[in-house]
Amino acid sequence: MKNKIRNILESAKEKQASDIHITLESECGRVKFRQKGMMRDFSEITKDEYKRIVNYLKFIAELDINEHKIPQSGKTSVNVHDAELTIRVSTLPLTLIEEVVVIRILDSLTERQSGTLFLNEAEFDFFKDYIQLSQGLILFTGPTGSGKSTLMFNLLNEIIKDGTRQIISIEDPIEYEIDGMIQVEINEKANISYEPLLRGALRCDPDVLMFGEIRDKSIARELIRASLSGHLVFSTFHSKSAITTLSRLKDFGLYDEELKQSISLIINQRILHSEAGSFIIYEFLSATQINDYLLGHPVDYVTLNDRIISLKDEGYLSHEEFTHYTQKFQ
Repeated sequence: MKNKIRNILESAKEKQASDIHITLESECGRVKFRQKGMMRDFSEITKDEYKRIVNYLKFIAELDINEHKIPQSGKTSVNVHDAELTIRVSTLPLTLIEEVVVIRILDSLTERQSGTLFLNEAEFDFFKDYIQLSQGLILFTGPTGSGKSTLMFNLLNEIIKDGTRQIISIEDPIEYEIDGMIQVEINEKANISYEPLLRGALRCDPDVLMFGEIRDKSIARELIRASLSGHLVFSTFHSKSAITTLSRLKDFGLYDEELKQSISLIINQRILHSEAGSFIIYEFLSATQINDYLLGHPVDYVTLNDRIISLKDEGYLSHEEFTHYTQKFQ
């Protein structure tokens, strides 16, 4: 079974898949890859192979093999092509005895930086200006798989290179192990939740605080308080656009004045895949634009659709690709 898993991972890596889905159908199991955002069939497996693959993955990721009723998640490394490949294994119950497994391939930040998906140097330098701030909240927004965490960690790496500021991160789970910053993992099973960790982190004299993802109003309020108390705070947030990020935060019960005083930058981004290559497109709102919007003034900024139009005009998107993405991001 070890070789079977290694073969699947080798193929996924060669095909530049971001995720591997191992699912159960009525007569067989099936392995699918997510490539450039799309699900692709890889292979059919027997039901017996499916069960053994699931059990083996749970074993190497240090999950409870006998637990089938609740979702589980763990991380491990596997040797692929004489290199250590880090993966996250997540399970989802189907019935009392069966479950789906999804493997997320966690590329190193070096691999992410060297790929065609990363922002060009001029665009990255623009965002680097914001990491010089001594306080404020910088939000990286967009759906799952849009590259927001990659951009956030690369900006944190720039702070690490400078070496004059203490960085503490709180993550669930830790996906990239990075020297030069203190990384703390939330562990609900051990009753280590975000609230005591956040309070503890703020008592440990950080200059920069990174919180993996804003999931509810309690986290949002705590991070805004941290940013207002003299810390530079980084976090990710799921939202459709830069503007709707503000709407969603207001739905959490946050006041306009809190948002105006705390948020320094909102970046909303997507990854586009075309025949010409893969591209990150983004839109952003600065503190001035956020303030204008919350005061009810019109805000002029370059939107995701503006970026798509530019790619089409420059010949990087076909008419069909252009139509697909403009409809997708509406």
